[in-house]
Amino acid sequence: MFVSDQQPASDDPSMRHDVRNMLATALLAADLLSAHADPAVRRQAETIIAAIESATARLKGQRK
Repeated sequence: MFVSDQQPASDDPSMRHDVRNMLATALLAADLLSAHADPAVRRQAETIIAAIESATARLKGQRK
């Protein structure tokens, strides 16, 4: 998806900001799950947290 013929949507600061806000909400939910009594839920929460942090770092790395 492109904002223009030359700028990919992922380079759009507004798009990155919006996606990071969505990821922040997901991270908050995963953080809550990481305190769950069930160890299996905690492990899955850590997997989710790692994925969200990786995506957030990638978005930060695309800043111009």
